[in-house]
Amino acid sequence: MTAGPPRLLAADSFRVRANPRTGVAEARGPDLHLDRFTRTALAAWPGEDGSALERIRAFLDEAVARIAEYGEGFPRLELRGPDDPGGDPELSCALRPLPELRDTIELRTAPGVRLDRPERKGPSIARLSELNRRLGAEALLLDGDGRVIEGATTSIVWWRDGTDDSGRCVAPPSSGTRNRVESVTEALLREAASLSEGRPAPEELARCETWAVNALHGIRLVTGIDGAPPPAPRADRLRRFREALDRRWRPLEK
Repeated sequence: MTAGPPRLLAADSFRVRANPRTGVAEARGPDLHLDRFTRTALAAWPGEDGSALERIRAFLDEAVARIAEYGEGFPRLELRGPDDPGGDPELSCALRPLPELRDTIELRTAPGVRLDRPERKGPSIARLSELNRRLGAEALLLDGDGRVIEGATTSIVWWRDGTDDSGRCVAPPSSGTRNRVESVTEALLREAASLSEGRPAPEELARCETWAVNALHGIRLVTGIDGAPPPAPRADRLRRFREALDRRWRPLEK
């Protein structure tokens, strides 16, 4: 029996495009992605002896250059466990083509799913990908009280009504919590809106305009939650925030 690849301890992925005018490779908030990967990899590094940060920084210098040369795509930075106990972990960069981009998504609740190290992007990727395939939709992860934590690959943003942006956009709590992945895309949206914090129940989301956001697709409009369609979106607001997110494209450099 052939052994599988070493266990994925940490990862980070983001969309890369060529700037329409200059052709330079760029990503939305690339510094935030590199910082998040650095923190996650350090926290996951087995037997950290003080040299991990230097190794990660050197790896990122090389990886960013390779990603920029590759151009449009969906690269993934990875830290994998050592092949042998006591061995060195492996840092690698997977250069992947850009998947099909979508503007909409359906959510389906997945109660009872508990993740190992839910605050780290990487360890649960395979499990969550299989869960999404089985559900035929984006899994909506819930806490023990049945309230929304996040999507399997997305952060959830929702709007209480269609009349006012200020204080009406609610995202699951980020400060002080350790049961969800820190979302770069949500952080970028927080710069454009006053996102108060809350933990909605799925039935609440079904009565609100709801977005699922991530680094690949940006903002996707949720068209169904367990088969129930949310209200129609406010088109001007959706357009405005997609434009605000697109203003965060930055050249890839380390």
